[in-house]
Amino acid sequence: MKSAVFALIFSILAFCGILVNAAPVDLTARDVYAPPVLSPNSTSIWKVGSNQTVTWDASNPPKQITNPKAKIILVKNGILDFKHPLAENLDVLAGQARVKVPQTVAPGDDYQILLYGDSGNSGDVFSIIA
Repeated sequence: MKSAVFALIFSILAFCGILVNAAPVDLTARDVYAPPVLSPNSTSIWKVGSNQTVTWDASNPPKQITNPKAKIILVKNGILDFKHPLAENLDVLAGQARVKVPQTVAPGDDYQILLYGDSGNSGDVFSIIA
């Protein structure tokens, strides 16, 4: 019984050691980058089915970005729609992307855009109309 417990503990410790050494990451050389969303803003009104441009301030990035790819998520009333991103695999340094407002979006005045990469940064609340 003692040898079985010892073997189990040894196996767990060995597995933990493998996990720790499996993917070393130098966190000191990378920075989280969350550029602020500029548009849409609080005066923006999007129409269902229309093409729109989302912009963000990419003017002052750090030297090493943890995740240089981003996606644009539509947020309604604080609920993030990760299942249906408006755009993905974007260069976070591009500063803008064209998106299409889905036909399935309900009109409302409680929408936001989330620019999601290695962190998330949401913009102002804006409206979508039919």
